[in-house]
Amino acid sequence: MDTKSLVDSVAKKLNRDPKDISALLNGMTTVIKERLCEMNTVAIPGFGEFEPIKHEEEIQPDLSTGKLMLLPPAITVEFHPSSLLKRKLTEAQ
Repeated sequence: MDTKSLVDSVAKKLNRDPKDISALLNGMTTVIKERLCEMNTVAIPGFGEFEPIKHEEEIQPDLSTGKLMLLPPAITVEFHPSSLLKRKLTEAQ
């Protein structure tokens, strides 16, 4: 589902103007990004939580050349679905 489809679906479900939903969605994603950049976990009840994970720098061999290379530190985000979402997905199968 692309952004326009998401906005249209939510607007229809809530009987709201798609422009309002788009602004709300943009604001929500901005806040989530800010919190994750501050290394805070973001939980959305009934959906799941986004957890930032910091990876330290490490040395790994390059698979194509065999030479060692230094991988810089990185931050990734893991998503952990809520038990409610897991149950709904299982029931949908």
